[in-house]
Amino acid sequence: MKKFLAMLCCSALMGGLLAGCGNGSAPTDPSSTANIESDGTLNTTVYVNIAASLVSSFEEIVPLYNETQPNVTISINSGSSGKLMQEIEEAAGHGVDIFFSAGKSQVTQLDEIDGLVVDGTTVNLLQNELCLVTGKDSGTAVTGWEDLSNASNMALCDGSVPVGKYSREAFVSLGLLPDTDDNSAYTSDEVSAALGGVEINECANVSVAAQAVAEGSNEVGTIYYSDYYDFQDALTILAQDDGTLTGPIVYPVCQIANPEADEEELAATEDFLVFLQTPAVQEIFQNHCFIVNA
Repeated sequence: MKKFLAMLCCSALMGGLLAGCGNGSAPTDPSSTANIESDGTLNTTVYVNIAASLVSSFEEIVPLYNETQPNVTISINSGSSGKLMQEIEEAAGHGVDIFFSAGKSQVTQLDEIDGLVVDGTTVNLLQNELCLVTGKDSGTAVTGWEDLSNASNMALCDGSVPVGKYSREAFVSLGLLPDTDDNSAYTSDEVSAALGGVEINECANVSVAAQAVAEGSNEVGTIYYSDYYDFQDALTILAQDDGTLTGPIVYPVCQIANPEADEEELAATEDFLVFLQTPAVQEIFQNHCFIVNA
């Protein structure tokens, strides 16, 4: 039912690479490894939903984790945070142990409205920054946010996707759109009109937007700084916001209350959540252009 992406797992039994999905629960103390045996006897799967912008980081994180827990499969399901949130809601938490979102509102809804987040497990682990990019040698007349209307077309996620929401907040801060109670509700057509008729390619998630600009399908686009990491040979940053236009772009991670998880899966979930907060993993995130310890 789920689309598994960016999933690398070492198995002590098979000695090869596997792909998977899982569930669990997490403490916020990175020094704890509750319920995990020192001999690494856990043999289970942890199901993790991650924002698309985290995929390349997890390609390094999962094998590193399996050096200490070789029999725990980390199954990754990636996509836009809004879509992943909806999947968790529709399944009432079944089949998902951890949710790592590119926006706080998705976790807040799952927690305060749906009651699907395990109490005390939410950690605001990372921050990101919004970038306006173009392809190398694109010849665009756009030099930054202020003359974005000079573009003929643009890759832009819709407002349900965190990068699309933050893009709209930036446009409001720039005076291109009027401020409303919910700026994420601005449609692509409304953004296009505000930019003087720039054609909008509405993208499903930030990785799709980055790819569209990198391959030349779109002249410019808004992505996260972390996504520039994967396309730096093909993209040029025209403008980068330090949070002045968008406010802080926070990535929270939390444990989902998964009714299907047994004790071993819960223990592995807890262990993996702690692992995500360790210095070795934080270094991976930093190398992928995320802001850590902000």
